[in-house]
Amino acid sequence: MAYLHMNFRSDCISRSVYPVVFLPDLNLWRDVEPPYPALYFLPGYSGGGLETAMFSNFALFAMRFGVAVVLADGENSFYTDDEQRGALFSRYVGEELVQVTRSVLPLSHRREDTFIGGISMGGYGALINGLRFPETFSKIVMLSPALGFKTPDENPRPDCPSPKGELIATLGTWAEYAGSYRDYLHAAAEAAKAPENCPEMFLACGQSDPLIQPAKEFAARMELLHKPLTWYEAAGGHDHTFWKQALLPAFRFLTGKEDA
Repeated sequence: MAYLHMNFRSDCISRSVYPVVFLPDLNLWRDVEPPYPALYFLPGYSGGGLETAMFSNFALFAMRFGVAVVLADGENSFYTDDEQRGALFSRYVGEELVQVTRSVLPLSHRREDTFIGGISMGGYGALINGLRFPETFSKIVMLSPALGFKTPDENPRPDCPSPKGELIATLGTWAEYAGSYRDYLHAAAEAAKAPENCPEMFLACGQSDPLIQPAKEFAARMELLHKPLTWYEAAGGHDHTFWKQALLPAFRFLTGKEDA
C-alpha cells in the first residue's frame, strides 16, 4: 500500500491543495493491477482529508478491494462553486482533482472505475457532484449525507452545523438553490430521466443519526423515480465510529466483491 501526500496549485480555488491518497500497491490481496479504480472521497463540515484518513480504515480497504482513494479538503464549502470568491469547489472535485490525479498516478480513466463519496457535508457534495458530472463518476457513496439543510424559509435545520449566513453563501438563497445543481432532489429527478447516465448510489446512515429521516425520504424518492439506491443502516450515530463500520458495505457496493 502506498500512502501519499500530494500538493499542487488548484486553478479552480486559486490556492495550494493537499490531497491524501492511498494506492493499493504491493499488498497481500493484489488481484487488481494498475491502472486502479479510484474513489474520490469528500470529508464533512469542519473536517479535512488528513483527519478523515486518520479516523478511517482507507488504507486497509484500498488494499483489500484494489481501489485507490483520494481524499480532498472542502473547507466548509458544501463542495459547491462560489463564483464571486473564485472558489469553485464543485469543479475542483468534479473535474480538476480527477484530471490532475489521473495525470500523475496510475489511475483508470474509465467512468466505470471512477467513483465519488463522502461523509455528512461530503456525502451531500458527493451526491450533487456525482449527478453534475455523470460522465466522470459511475457510482456515488453517501455516508450520513447532509440532506434537508436548505429550506424555503432560509432557516437551517436545528442540527445543521453551518450558520444561516454561511449556508446562504454556499448554497445560495432558496430562489438560487431551487432547480440548480445544488438542489439534489431536482438534480436526481433530472438524472433519473436518463437512467443509463445516472450514477448508481449507496446511502448509509446510523439509526440514531438525526439525519436518517431525510436520508430515508431521499431513498424513497429514488424508489419512486425507478432508480433505487443501495441502503445500509445499523446502530450508530453521526460519527466516525459508524462511518468506519459503513465502509465495508460501501466498498462491496463499489467493487461487487463480497470480501477480499
